[in-house]
Amino acid sequence: MKWVLIVLAALIALAALVVVVGALRPKSHVASYTVVLAAPPDRVWATIADVEHTPEWVPDIRKVERLPDHDGRPSWRENFGGFEATTVIAVSEPPRRLVKEILPSGPFYGSWTWELAPEGGGAGTRLTITERGTVENPFFRGMMVFHDNTRTARDYAAALGRRLGVEVRSP
Repeated sequence: MKWVLIVLAALIALAALVVVVGALRPKSHVASYTVVLAAPPDRVWATIADVEHTPEWVPDIRKVERLPDHDGRPSWRENFGGFEATTVIAVSEPPRRLVKEILPSGPFYGSWTWELAPEGGGAGTRLTITERGTVENPFFRGMMVFHDNTRTARDYAAALGRRLGVEVRSP
């Protein structure tokens, strides 16, 4: 029984430490990742703008359900990484810029921005993915110490390259 109490106390102390670390971290972060895809911007745009089919090629996105427009903007409920969030298209400027906002309702919110530019005379695309996120819960912020903020964008870019059947390289 004594060992059970010691283990329980250690787990509580560890959780408290994570909360303290999280309380000291900023709530918001910005992370960007840039790649060059061996596909023209129009083709890349068509794939990233087709939100309803992302579960077919992005492993972290398990389900996407179209919702009624939110303030006149296309909206979806997305299930990813064990979380569900409502997203809206805030900006759509084909084939240059797409901004998808995650509305405040869960442990995090913010936006993802995809910026596309022709590369190599237009045969390729320079894609920059920028995540702007806010995490209110200090426990989750504390856990982010162990998380690389660019990992999700890197994984997305790799999945995009596989979906397009093209090479993905650093600029």
